Amino acid sequence: MKGSIRERSPGHWAIILDIRDPATGKRRRKWHSFKGTKRVAQIECAKLIAEMQRGSYVEPAKLNVGQYLERWLAFKKPNVSPRTYERYQELALKNLAPLLGEIMLTRLQPIQISEAYAKAVEAGNRKGRGGLSPRTVQHMHRVLRQALEQAVKWNMLVRNPCSLLEKKDRPKIEKKPVAVLDAGETMKLLEAARGSRWFVPMLLGSMCGMRCGGNRRTNME
Repeated sequence: MKGSIRERSPGHWAIILDIRDPATGKRRRKWHSFKGTKRVAQIECAKLIAEMQRGSYVEPAKLNVGQYLERWLAFKKPNVSPRTYERYQELALKNLAPLLGEIMLTRLQPIQISEAYAKAVEAGNRKGRGGLSPRTVQHMHRVLRQALEQAVKWNMLVRNPCSLLEKKDRPKIEKKPVAVLDAGETMKLLEAARGSRWFVPMLLGSMCGMRCGGNRRTNME
């Protein structure tokens, strides 16, 4: 199996794969459009050849979202830290794929994404214990948007459906007020901690808090 690249215009390439039909033995060609540098196009060509040799190659027109996310993760793995990749993998395969994975990549619509997010908040917990937090769904959105943006760069999508979603179409993260102790509560807490290893750090922290608060009052006055 062979492959080659051909420049169509600056930054735009045709990846040409020579394939032998197992039924007839005849050779035929598959063409892929690619956007990027020559070096990256060569890497993508080699990746497609490897996928064909493993039998895991899927034509872009027949690629669903789940299959695309797996390909995108393989692309991201060498470019991010192991911890970041692990988080991407969890959000993409365990959270996004069950909701959107069966949809054909080229047919994915903003309304389907919005409905998937709503479903995730309502009942997206994999352990069957309710839904995911709005913050987790926001992380899902960031990963999906980044993955689909790469699909646009690879000419697999004309536009990114995530970019058409407004903020109101995504779960809202409610900001919870931070509880602050008053002077009396602070003294009670310090008294309870007296004699423990936490007493000095807590005392210093409370003194800093009072000093900073005093400065703020002075500035306001």
